[in-house]
Amino acid sequence: MFERIYPAKIILPMKMHSGVPAVPSVKKGDYVRIGQCVGIPAKGTFSVPVHSGISGYVTDISEITLPNGIITPAVTIVNDMKRTRLDSVKPRSGFKLSASEAIGIIRDAGICGMGGEGIPTAAKLKRAKTEVVKDFLVNCLQSEPYSTSDLVAITEYPDYVVLGSCACARAVGASRCVFLISENRKEQRQAIANSIDKIRNDFKDLEFDIKLFRERFPQGYYRLVARALYGKNLVPGETLEKTCSAVLFNCSTMLACWEALSDNIPMMSRIVSVSGDASGGHNMLVPVGTPVSELLTNAQDIKNGSDRIVWGNCLTGIEITDPENTPVVKTTSVISVVRRAEVPRTPCIHCGLCSECCPMNLSPNTIYEMLNQGLKQKAAEEGARDCIACGSCSYVCPAGINLTTAIASFAGEGRIIEINSLLDNSGASDKELEAASFVGEASLLEEYPDRDKKSRASSPDSITLPFEKDKEV
Repeated sequence: MFERIYPAKIILPMKMHSGVPAVPSVKKGDYVRIGQCVGIPAKGTFSVPVHSGISGYVTDISEITLPNGIITPAVTIVNDMKRTRLDSVKPRSGFKLSASEAIGIIRDAGICGMGGEGIPTAAKLKRAKTEVVKDFLVNCLQSEPYSTSDLVAITEYPDYVVLGSCACARAVGASRCVFLISENRKEQRQAIANSIDKIRNDFKDLEFDIKLFRERFPQGYYRLVARALYGKNLVPGETLEKTCSAVLFNCSTMLACWEALSDNIPMMSRIVSVSGDASGGHNMLVPVGTPVSELLTNAQDIKNGSDRIVWGNCLTGIEITDPENTPVVKTTSVISVVRRAEVPRTPCIHCGLCSECCPMNLSPNTIYEMLNQGLKQKAAEEGARDCIACGSCSYVCPAGINLTTAIASFAGEGRIIEINSLLDNSGASDKELEAASFVGEASLLEEYPDRDKKSRASSPDSITLPFEKDKEV
C-alpha cells in the first residue's frame, strides 16, 4: 500500500535525467494543469520533457543546485488543490501503433530510467532495436536497504508493469521477456506470474520467464546481471545490448511506459519510499518535484531532528540539509532517514573487508591509496574504472575511510561516451528533431496522428498492443 501526497508546491528541475536540461515552456504567472508540459527539450538535444503533476500557478523560474551538484533551471508551481487535468490526459481509444510511434509516445511522456542514472527510455529502446536484442529484461531486484518503492509498484500495478514490458519488448523486436526478482519476494513473484497468465494469449510471439536471484546488495546493476545470466564480464565500453543481445529496464519505468501508452499519462509522479533504520517504512505516491519536507511531514513516526536525511539510498545517496527546497526527482526512489553515527577515522588497517564485499572484485583500499598518491594510471590498471559506486566498501570500513567517493569520482570522470552511444543524436531525422521541439499546452503525447490504416497495416514496423480482451491499442 502507499499514501497519496498532494504537496503545497512542487519544484520541477529541468534536468532530472542523463543529458542536457529541458527549456522552461511556461512563464511566471501562468496557470498550469495536471499533465501539462512545462519544460521542452531544445531542438536536437539529448533530453526529455518535464510535466506538472499538480494544477496551479507558476510562481518562480530560477536556477537551483541539486544535492548532486547539478545546476539547472527549475519551475516552481503553487498547488491550487483543484486537481485540474488537461483534457488529453485520459485513456486512449482503440487503435494500432507502430513501434516507432510507441517509442515516440514514451519519449514525449518524459520517461527516463527510474532506478538509476535516468537515461531517457526512448533512446535506450531505440538502441535496443538497432542492436536487434533478443531478451527484454525487467529489473524487479530492489535490493537497496529500506527502499521498497519498486516492490510496491509491482504489488499494486502488476498488470501495468507486465503490459508495459510486453509493449516495449515488441517495440524493440525482442523475442523473450524476462522478469528478474529476488527469491524472497513471493508476493511480487506471484503478482507478476498472474499478470503474465492473463495476457499470455495476447502476446504469443513473446516467451516469458521469471529469473530468481539471491537477496543481496547490490544486485540489479547491468554488469552484474550480465555476469549472472550470460556469464559475461563486461568491460568499460561494452554494452549489454551488443555483448549479450539483451536490454535491461527498471520495473517502475515499465509501469510509467504503460501509463503513457494506455492512459496518456506523462511521467509526472512516482512512488517514493520514506524510511530508515529507526522508523517504520512508508511508500508515497507523489508528484515529481515534491519537496522532501512534505514527505517527512507525512511520515509522522520519523523524527529527523539529529538524523541524517539522505536524498536516495542510505549507502549511495547524498545527505541534504535543506529538505524544504530539495525536490523529489524522476530518479528518486527513496528518502532515507538514518541515525547519525560518526566512525572514528584511523589509517587503513588492511583488514581486507572492502575487497571481500566489493561486487566488482576490486581492492578498494589499494585503489584508494593509488589515487591519493596521484597514480591514476596505476589505479585504472587495478580496475578503478569498474567501480559502480554501490557504497559497500565505505560502509564496512572499520577505519571510517570514505573509499567510495574517491574511487567512484575517478571512475565517473574516465568513462568515455562513444559515437554510437545513447548520447549520439546523429541518427535522428529532421522530422524527429522538429517533433521533439513542439511547445505548447499539450501533454506532448499527441504528436503521432493516426496514419493511413492500409499503409500502417502493411508496415513491418507495426505492432499490436492489447490492453483488454478484444481491444487493441
